[in-house]
Amino acid sequence: MLHSSNEHQLPSSTEGRKIATLPSRQQQVASSFNHDSKNTKMKSAIISSKRDDSVYDIDVNSYRYLSTTSHRKFVPLSINSSSKGEVSFYDIDYIVNGRKMKCKCPNICPSFLKEKPAKQILYGLSGNFKTGMHAIMGSTGCGKSSLLDILAHRKDRHGLSGQIFVDGSPAPSSFKYMVGYVVQDDIISETLTIRENLMFSANIRLPRDVSHVERVERVIKVISDLGLESCADTTVGTEFIRGVSGGERKRACIGMELILARKIFFLDEPTTGLDAATARKVMKCLSNLAKQGRTIIFSIHQPRYSIFKLFDTVTLLSEGEMLYHGQAKNLLNYFSQQGYSCEPHDNPADFVIDVLIDAQERPGALENLRLAYEKSSMHQHVMKLRKQQFIDVNLQIRTSRKSVKPTISLWNEFYYICLRTLKNTFRNPSLILSQIVVSIILGLLVGLVFFDLKKTTDPGVQNRLGVIFVIVVTQIFSTLTALEPLIKERALFIHENASGYYRTITFFCAKFLCDILLIRVIVSILFSLIIYFMTGFERDIGKFGVFLITIFMASLFGSSMCLLVAATVRLFSKFSFPLQAFFNNTEISNLSIGIL
Repeated sequence: MLHSSNEHQLPSSTEGRKIATLPSRQQQVASSFNHDSKNTKMKSAIISSKRDDSVYDIDVNSYRYLSTTSHRKFVPLSINSSSKGEVSFYDIDYIVNGRKMKCKCPNICPSFLKEKPAKQILYGLSGNFKTGMHAIMGSTGCGKSSLLDILAHRKDRHGLSGQIFVDGSPAPSSFKYMVGYVVQDDIISETLTIRENLMFSANIRLPRDVSHVERVERVIKVISDLGLESCADTTVGTEFIRGVSGGERKRACIGMELILARKIFFLDEPTTGLDAATARKVMKCLSNLAKQGRTIIFSIHQPRYSIFKLFDTVTLLSEGEMLYHGQAKNLLNYFSQQGYSCEPHDNPADFVIDVLIDAQERPGALENLRLAYEKSSMHQHVMKLRKQQFIDVNLQIRTSRKSVKPTISLWNEFYYICLRTLKNTFRNPSLILSQIVVSIILGLLVGLVFFDLKKTTDPGVQNRLGVIFVIVVTQIFSTLTALEPLIKERALFIHENASGYYRTITFFCAKFLCDILLIRVIVSILFSLIIYFMTGFERDIGKFGVFLITIFMASLFGSSMCLLVAATVRLFSKFSFPLQAFFNNTEISNLSIGIL
């Protein structure tokens, strides 16, 4: 269930029906929760809707977001095998917060300080998904990905309102760890083979009581189900290393979630970037999974007809509103009743997208389609289901959730991440080689500049202080060559961390020990051997050891700074953009020129 404690108001200048309906919907969210001690079994808020006279019952704790994945070890691996895999959602509203005016001088105020109105993305969406293939379609920017993220509990709860049910009960706060979610960008470890990636997912996510043989059998079954036998031992591939095809890469990403036998899958545009034949293979694979009793929910643009025939239901969105939610086979008949006829040779998916685009351009056409859907039997069926589910929730007594044992110990989690990190490090020789080459070149350059320093007091001491300063600075800045791989790996960490693969602390400890620390040791030894003897420092094993430790610590500091930058690169970009906008502002530039 979704709720928002903030009140959102769109500017009065916004036009259309959406402005008129927004305050009434936000009044639903503004209702305070009932804290009566006599009703502790069902802490709820009674929220009245202006659309009908039904009463909504919202559980306070049903949508509590987990701030960190440290709680992952206390949540179930997946939805029970006896689950129907049914997902229902009602009155989903999503508003992106605006920004009030902060600058007192609007004429010279840069763009990042100007007032930004709130924007509503989704408007009162309701629907139901059961076992099968469910496509969410619409033109670009209609809210497909936003709805998908909300249903998977991957959106921040601010600005959200509405209710989500799983098998007729409110979705738990750990719901996002209990379903499979495949992102659009195919995020997977690129230096490992498909089998190694799947084995990593099995080792780190399956319960500790699952034996190694059972894990291997699970991986083999997933490879067989996805049709990846021919490329299972092929490296996924990077921009420099040729690997598997785009369709095989997409199926490998699906397999990472399939390891846990998820009952419900969410996929964000699974056919994007694939050719027609490869896209059909991927969708056929998903169709086979749906026939095994899974609920597959995905967003998609304009699939070809051979793919469209695989869909069980279609949900059409336009400008954040639902215009159709029903059987795919009834789609053309429904639009024919609304006065839109599809030619026999036209693709139904292309036809409905053309209808939506045409309706957006003609005044009142989109509103007519919305009203027609609200009067249809499809919408009425969803409303009846909503009332029945709320009645069932009110009658049942919520049982306390049992604590689930950790799926894997902290040490085993750290161990498997270390193994993967070591494989990534040694299978990316360009990274290690670049670090070594840079270290050798810098050592030779500094050594030649400060070659065989004199041992006199006046120039000798000053030169030695200078070379020590140069050595420390070069060691810190030479680590910048490792910054780009760290930034690229950031996307992998964010995805796996959000999916509950591992704890944050174990990832960074493994990264620091098996990647940064290992490379820094090699680089520091090479640099110290070159620079120490070329500059003519005293040849004493103890003093050389102190010098080596100093170089190593400086190099380690630089690597830590790179890790910090990689972790906060989005934050830095947010700061750099306002500064750039400020200095590029024409009026400010003219004002500065006038002052000069």
